[in-house]
Amino acid sequence: MNVNEKERLSKEAGMQIAALKKIRVWRTVAIALSTLGVAAVYANMAGESGNLVCGILGISLIVVSIVCAAVLNLGLKNGRRNVEKILNVLEGKTYGV
Repeated sequence: MNVNEKERLSKEAGMQIAALKKIRVWRTVAIALSTLGVAAVYANMAGESGNLVCGILGISLIVVSIVCAAVLNLGLKNGRRNVEKILNVLEGKTYGV
């Protein structure tokens, strides 16, 4: 592997690591939104006169944000694996065939 290829792979790994940091932030936001959904559902259930719309919106927020967090988590997992493969190529290691 020549120097240009190593530089290109190193730059690619750096960009993917930066993207993984952004995805981690979005996953945290999705988890926080699910927490807000739980709070909305709890507030709806705790009140004497429950508002059905508030409960449905809270449950919808929980479901959507948990699905988003799961997809983002899968992206993080695959992204970490990809960066690891790039770094192994840069170090000259080969992985299982």
